Amino acid sequence: MKTSWDSEKFWSEEIRGFPHGGGAVALWVVRREGQDPSAPLTILFNWACGEARQQGMANRLPLSMLLKSMVECREELVHKGRNTAIWVEPLLAKGEVAGSLGLWFQADEPWRESIFLWGQRLGARLGPVVGQMEPMDSSAAAVLAQPTLFPVAGFEAPVSQRATGVRALPANLVTIVGGQSDPWSRDIRLPRPMPVPGIPGCIGTSQEMLELGRRVPDIARSGVNVLLRGESGTGKEIIASALHLGSERSKGPFVGQNCAALPESLFESELFGHKSGAFTGATGDKKGLLASANGGTFFLDEIGDMPLALQIKLLRVMQERRVRRIGDLQSKPVDIRFIAATHKDLEAEIENSRFRLDLFYRLKVVSIEIPPLRHRPEDVAPLFAFFLRKRGPVGEKMRITERALACLQAWSWPGNVRELENEVQRFRALHPDAEVIRVDHLSPEIQASRATKIGAADLGTLRELGQATEILERYLIRKALAATEGRKAAAARRLGLSRQGLYKKIQRYEMTDLIGGN
Repeated sequence: MKTSWDSEKFWSEEIRGFPHGGGAVALWVVRREGQDPSAPLTILFNWACGEARQQGMANRLPLSMLLKSMVECREELVHKGRNTAIWVEPLLAKGEVAGSLGLWFQADEPWRESIFLWGQRLGARLGPVVGQMEPMDSSAAAVLAQPTLFPVAGFEAPVSQRATGVRALPANLVTIVGGQSDPWSRDIRLPRPMPVPGIPGCIGTSQEMLELGRRVPDIARSGVNVLLRGESGTGKEIIASALHLGSERSKGPFVGQNCAALPESLFESELFGHKSGAFTGATGDKKGLLASANGGTFFLDEIGDMPLALQIKLLRVMQERRVRRIGDLQSKPVDIRFIAATHKDLEAEIENSRFRLDLFYRLKVVSIEIPPLRHRPEDVAPLFAFFLRKRGPVGEKMRITERALACLQAWSWPGNVRELENEVQRFRALHPDAEVIRVDHLSPEIQASRATKIGAADLGTLRELGQATEILERYLIRKALAATEGRKAAAARRLGLSRQGLYKKIQRYEMTDLIGGN
């Protein structure tokens, strides 16, 4: 039998995986004690957060829906009024219905799809173990919490609960400073790294990455050329690899070349190959990268740095589907899918005669914009945990203070995911024995970030209305720009502002990393 302590660890782990920033949600898990449809039910777990917790939704069990899902052995999504919905799913153990999971959420919740995906994953994990679990005491479930996008005030049990002996938070979660509890000093476990469905090797829980994960498989199967656009360090090569693995060319080669890494004098030889004696120093035959990618995918990273003369030759290969080595008289047919990536504004490069318009349209059959890390701060904690685990098993047990997590999420990450990985390497190098990540373990510039950059979830802490308004406006501006791929005019329309009004707010709040673009 699984002990209650094991059950508590299971639920603690799962609740930590709840989407960062998710709002009002209620969760119920029940087990049927026997195979007979009339067998009694045991409530294994009931939990709520946000407004659902204030309304006591955890105690409002949708019994008829849970029973129906078990009897009919099918999941169901039912809208309750205009703004709320309940999703139920039967839990299967060895092909037999063993219980049911119910999830109540707000239908207009910005992270509703992330919450729904979290519920589906939870259902898959519950099935094999639901028969072994011990019921969780509702008061114990009440103190389980996931790290929010930014920290909220420390939990304090209501007077009625304290009078009945409900246990408080574990002592290691709250530190007493000067005789008062300091919620910023709470240390919490880092969330479990969650892979983005549809993008192998990519970690994230943000709506932006989940939406990208939904698009990538269809684009991969289409076989068309793709242009990836995004800042340096956002993971363009991971997306390119996912496009290759999800295509019919997955068994063929995936060949990549960074156009900024080669001098112009060697570029043509690397790309096309050469025949022995074709030029001084060509002592033997060389097969070019294009020929090596035959039957597969060729990834051109930083295509904006390709010399103009080579752009013309690459365009000819794309049009004729033939490659001719330097020094050869005959060209050979090739079958290649092209994926290109750039951090540059290629339209501006075209206007300045540094990039060919015809090559741009050959590459841009489909364009994918990869959002920078500062537009999806909810991905920072899972990525940090992922990079820690890459560097050793100790990362699985690592904890972090809420203040340190807030600093990491508030930093603008100009180097994006690559900079975050470097921050993890710096932490492990300078603090190899640390068990809890604290603010003073972080880089100085990240330590200072909390003072000027905060997010909407920080509204969980009571504060002056003017300060709360600023926090919310900062957060919504970033989200609007992320949703419109950085287009200021479109973001302003989404926010109900004029473009000039949006610029004034960006300047007022000194959000300098957002200045520029359209």
